[in-house]
This record gives sequence, structure tokens and C-alpha cells, in this order.
Amino acid sequence: MSERIHHLDALRALTMLLILPAHALAMIGLSNEGWNGVERTTYWLIHVFRLPLFFLVAGFFGALLLDARGFRALLLNRLLRIGVPMVVVVAVVAPPLDLLVQSQMGIDLRSEGIGMFFELHPSFVWFLWYLTIIYAAILLARWALGSLPAARDLLLASGFRLLSHWAAPLVLAVPCALALYWQPTWIAEAPSVSFLPHPDLLAYYGIFFACGWIMFAGEGLRKAIELRSQRYLVLAALALPPALALYLLQGDPAIGASRGFHSLALLLLSVVTWSLTFGLLGLARRFLSEASPRLRYWADASYWIYLSHLPVMAVVGLVIFETPIPDSLRFALLVLVTLGLIFPAYGAFVRHSAIGRILHGPRRREPERRPRRQLTRPAVAAGRRA
Repeated sequence: MSERIHHLDALRALTMLLILPAHALAMIGLSNEGWNGVERTTYWLIHVFRLPLFFLVAGFFGALLLDARGFRALLLNRLLRIGVPMVVVVAVVAPPLDLLVQSQMGIDLRSEGIGMFFELHPSFVWFLWYLTIIYAAILLARWALGSLPAARDLLLASGFRLLSHWAAPLVLAVPCALALYWQPTWIAEAPSVSFLPHPDLLAYYGIFFACGWIMFAGEGLRKAIELRSQRYLVLAALALPPALALYLLQGDPAIGASRGFHSLALLLLSVVTWSLTFGLLGLARRFLSEASPRLRYWADASYWIYLSHLPVMAVVGLVIFETPIPDSLRFALLVLVTLGLIFPAYGAFVRHSAIGRILHGPRRREPERRPRRQLTRPAVAAGRRA
């Protein structure tokens, strides 16, 4: 399969770029020691589908790369694309970032001062660490099932039948809600403080990754899901209001302390997550399937934007949070100023550099377009006489 799947590239880029408003909201919440209703709603709407969609698309592209290039190429590619950026962020970027956050925002982190440089943690690239573990698990399972073709075919066939059914979001919501049962709030938390993985979150994101893998393995399965997007979006529209209402009301002792409400909220959350994930696949297929140089550029830049945004946003926040302006303006400035600094840097210093080759492979330089030579009237006349 040699052609780029443009709409999946676009969705993968979307999951990366949405981290800017999410982290801007997180900074505002830390500064104000809480959010208002609009900020909480926006944060929830972003997180209800962003990472699940990322892991699903990652599973699809992982299976595609394995099929196209083989195990060795997949392993080397993921070590380069995932492992190297993760190590650099954890060892080089995260410690001074933590020091800045602690000194400027007064947040009590596990270590103080120079101790942060010796107590490493996955920080904001924790999802790369989980992705690495999930890759290892699914490749190990694939190897183990290699000697059990009947079991492997049964698993793939069962996954195909499940994902191709219109009720797949309702069925898949059950194991996802169970995986999130021990989460303190009605949304998946970010396990950024330790390399010791949370088994429940690994299972949760692993379900999405495995479904993305099966979407590639099942012939015609992705197309069948994408062409049914309207039905999934209607389901999301029905489940989203009560799920959001429960999330916003979870501080109420009559609601938040009840395990029954907890289970109901997580089940509704999971229905919304799966419905939006499948629905966005169809929307992207409809509107973003055509090749677009501009969209391709943003897709290439999105990984760099994700990896570089937080230190820049933290520095921008030092100025913004000292200025007496409304939080809505702070939010806009955090996102736009950060993006305005790191997006041009991608084209100038990253895209065709060694960093760019690590993040997304080599990219061909566009040939410079020379302006057409304008002939003056005497030159035209001379040409006619000749």
C-alpha cells in the first residue's frame, strides 16, 4: 500500500495540534486554582476523543507499516520516531520545564531544584511511553499467535465482525468503561509522573490501538466504518450531553460519591468516545481525502509542534499571567503566540534537518520558482525584427 491515506494523516495531526488548547487550559486552571464551566467543558470535549483517536490511528499505521516493510523496518522506524524524541524530552526538556513550573507557579513536584534532573519521569510525552509498551505487547502477541493460525484467524474474524457492526461503539464502550473504573474522575487521567505504567490505562488505550490494527487487517473494514459516520455522530450527539453533565456535576456529593453514577458516567463517556472516533473517521474521509500540500505540511509539522510547544508555552505564560487580562484572552495568546513561534521554526530549522528526518523521515525540498522574465518593449520589437 504505497499511497498516503491523507484523511488519516489529517486526523493524526489533529490529535497532536489539539494539545495546545488543552495545555493552555491546564495552565489557566493551575493559575486560577480551578476552571469555570466553559473551560472545564472545553477541556473535556478535547480529551474525550483526542488520545483514543490517536491510538486507533497509530494502530492502523503500525499494521500498515508492518505489512508494507516487515518487522525489522517497523522496529527501527518506531525506535527512531518514538524512542529518540521521548528520550530527548525526558532527559533534556522535562527537568528544566519542571523547575520553571515549580518556581513560577508554586506547584509542589516530587523533587526540588537540581533533584529534578535525577528523578526522570515521562512528563508530557507519557503517551509515547505507553505507545511503546503497547507496540511491544501487540508484536509479542502476534509472534505468539504465529504458531496458532486458527486462534489468530478467530481473533481477527471476531474483531472484524464486531467493528463492522453498527453497534460497535455500544459494545466497545463496556470494556473501556471497565478499564477506566479506577480513574478518580470521569475522564482518563494523564499518567505523567512515573514510568510505572497504569494497567487500566494501558488496557484502555490498548483497546483502541488493537482496533486500529484490526481495521487495517480487515479488508474493507475501514471503509465500512467511515461510510457509516452519520449514524455514529447521531449516537455521539445523544450520549454527549448526559456524559458532559455528569462530568460537570461530579463535585456534587450526591453524584460524585456514588459508584453507580461513576459507572454510568464512564459508560456514557466511552460511548461518546467511540462514536466520535468512528464519526471523525467518516468526516475526514469525506472532506480531507484529497491530496493537499498545505495539509501535508501541517501533518508533518504536527509532531514537532507537540514536542516543542510546552516549554515555549510555559515561557509565554510567565508574561501573560502577570498581565491583568481576561482568561479568554490569556487562552488565545497562549495558543497563538506559542504556535506563532514554533510553526515557522519547523520550516526554517526542522523540516529538512536531522531533526526532521527523525520525526517524519526526509522531505523533498520544493524547487525554487524563478520569476518569469519580463521582456521590455524594445526587446520584443527586436525579436520581431529578427
